[in-house]
Amino acid sequence: MTSKTAATVDTASLPYRLDPLTDVEAQRWDELIAESDNGTLFHRRAWLEYLAESRGVRIRHWAIRSGDRTLGYFCGGILRLGPFRVLGSPLKSWGTNLMGPLVEQGVDHHELLRALDSLATAERFAMLELEHPVLSKDALEAAGFEPVRDWTYSVALAPEDPQAAWKALESTCRNRIRRAEKAGLKVEDTDDPAVADEFYDFYLDLMRRKGMAPPFSRHTARLLVSHLKKADRLFALRVLDGGGRLLAVGLFPHDDDTMYFWGGASLADGHDLCPNDLLHWTAMQMAAHRGLRTYNMSGHGRFKRKFGGVLTEVTRWHKCYWRTARWARKGYEIWFRHRSLIGRFLTPPFRTAIDRNRPSALTRAQATGSPSRPTFRLSDIHRAPLHDFPIRDEILYQCLPFSP
Repeated sequence: MTSKTAATVDTASLPYRLDPLTDVEAQRWDELIAESDNGTLFHRRAWLEYLAESRGVRIRHWAIRSGDRTLGYFCGGILRLGPFRVLGSPLKSWGTNLMGPLVEQGVDHHELLRALDSLATAERFAMLELEHPVLSKDALEAAGFEPVRDWTYSVALAPEDPQAAWKALESTCRNRIRRAEKAGLKVEDTDDPAVADEFYDFYLDLMRRKGMAPPFSRHTARLLVSHLKKADRLFALRVLDGGGRLLAVGLFPHDDDTMYFWGGASLADGHDLCPNDLLHWTAMQMAAHRGLRTYNMSGHGRFKRKFGGVLTEVTRWHKCYWRTARWARKGYEIWFRHRSLIGRFLTPPFRTAIDRNRPSALTRAQATGSPSRPTFRLSDIHRAPLHDFPIRDEILYQCLPFSP
């Protein structure tokens, strides 16, 4: 039995095709997509080059054509996982909110996806993953793509009416911002590359306190700051107290319309001063001042709900062209969903052996007599799922005042 399920596509019969760009054309990528109505930060060279260096993927560019006419463009990253070649536009683990094809209005999405199937067959891709809100749900389902749904808060910034965003905040959020300002906290946007290490130091401390391993390296944060600051596509914010002590760091990539939350971390003993609330509010003000209209908080949860956003569904679509790739993906999904539950039933000696040299939540609980975080509830799985980097939702715990 063959491991492949996709049938060979007769490319000559397709109305659309994807032509790879030459190196010279790829160098003009930002210029080529400049007129697209649906282009985002994640389609631009600065982000693609960051992905290539931080994720070790090969970035490819294609023109979507019908005859001699160019209808749009498509980009993605190719990654080899064991025997599988995977094309992500984007992949979930890349911390990239969306990507996908950029096409003009009137393009037949059914035929566009047939052209992508043809590309997958020609390039021997085992799996293709896409996310872009303009893609037709009906066309994707008809083409055999499977959805993975999630949620994010989308906050309107209203540059023409700054007070509208302030009024949309929950009252507890406004009070915490006032408290931070009254305590003398200040926020600055910095070009200092050291901000990446400052962020990662705070984040690493958070992971250690929770007995968890960080899902990405310090080098990833450095590359993000390096590539995006150079392109003027990042707010790298520091929160300082009156004495100049660093309390929190936040990294907020943006394009000309939308700001995104990539990650933030803060000093453990500075939470009473509410630096995280002030951090996000200041980022919103800076984005509005630049004319941006939306803040995509890249996930949802109790902390993010306070900022007046609309809970919005986002969907990532994938298609496996090989049966073995489907089995591998399903197996990983089952393992990932159950690994935290398995850990709950391990006895202390086993947990200690697993954690070894890192301070676990269990060890801290034994030392202090109280748990380090609230009791896990099954409802937390569907109420606060992770989106892309676990940092974005894991960080919420340190932003919230939980009693023992």
